Amino acid sequence: MIRWFLILSLLQLVAFWKILGRMGFPPWLAILASIPVFNLVLLYYVALAPWPREARGAVPPAGAAGPDDADF
Repeated sequence: MIRWFLILSLLQLVAFWKILGRMGFPPWLAILASIPVFNLVLLYYVALAPWPREARGAVPPAGAAGPDDADF
């Protein structure tokens, strides 16, 4: 039982590490996502906070008009 918990926790850690890094958040938050209540807090924080990559202008926010969407 403990072995499966450790294996699944490690798989979750890798996934959170990659996702948070790509979104512009510090990847070390993935370690805290292994704590049962904190992972829900982290999920809502990531979903509702403005993403750092969007703030730097690297990725346009969802629904924003791109350079191909010219107003005529």
